[in-house]
Amino acid sequence: MAPSRVWLITGCSSGFGLHLAQTAAARGDRVLAASRNPDKATDLAGQKNITPVRLDHNDDLPRIKEAINDILSVYGTIDVVVNNAAYVQTGTVEEASPEETLRQFQANVLGPLNLYRAVLPHLRGKGQGTLVTIGSMAAWYPMDSCNLYNASKAALRAASLGLAREVQGFGIQHCLVEPGFFRTGLLKPDANFAGTPPSTRLPEYDEINRVADDNFKSYNGKQLGNPVKGAAIIYEVVTSTGVAEGKPLPEFLPLGSDASTEISKAAQKTLDGIDEWRSISRLSDFAESE
Repeated sequence: MAPSRVWLITGCSSGFGLHLAQTAAARGDRVLAASRNPDKATDLAGQKNITPVRLDHNDDLPRIKEAINDILSVYGTIDVVVNNAAYVQTGTVEEASPEETLRQFQANVLGPLNLYRAVLPHLRGKGQGTLVTIGSMAAWYPMDSCNLYNASKAALRAASLGLAREVQGFGIQHCLVEPGFFRTGLLKPDANFAGTPPSTRLPEYDEINRVADDNFKSYNGKQLGNPVKGAAIIYEVVTSTGVAEGKPLPEFLPLGSDASTEISKAAQKTLDGIDEWRSISRLSDFAESE
């Protein structure tokens, strides 16, 4: 039997974080289930192989480093780090305040990068480890009244894939998981969902906001993806077991049939645009004789 791994997973109070923690623990691995308020992680309390720990990836980097040092004292090591915590900010770009914009990027981009900065010295020191970034298919396309979220996931995509190349020489692997719509609490208005307040919304965007608000309400609870199945797939892909037996860790994993479809459409649209303007684009090159 392979030795158990130690997982550090953020955002374990619900959704993928919760289900992935339970999956890893049920398969014999040990889990450090991170959240801002571990005392409130009632769904994980008392479960075998799961230890709730305090970690707020929105803290400044020195405090995150302190938290990682405390976390390392539990088992003495970390093997897999899953950056999962995030939320959705709605409202148009013009309506959203600079503060709302910064909070969205802090939670979805800057915080996750700081977590990696805090844990990488440990992983580099032991010459191995796995980083798992939970992104979104939303990174690939714009969405009316949700573009701050989409932009944050696009930034996370670029930064995490770049980081992956920088650390691969230290024996550290990385996988970017880009889920479609899963039936988690991400779209619940009282959970991980924040909208621009009515007082700052502009009448010119009434229709765009109405359609977006209605769509999110209709999606919530009816998403195609099953988070329990999704968590099992993430676990097996990371550990090269089950459905991923013998397969190397992929650079990125679209998770859910809708993710595969929408990412493919977005990539094809980009390729089509390149081809349409290729002959004009090349006019900016120096001539071979110059």
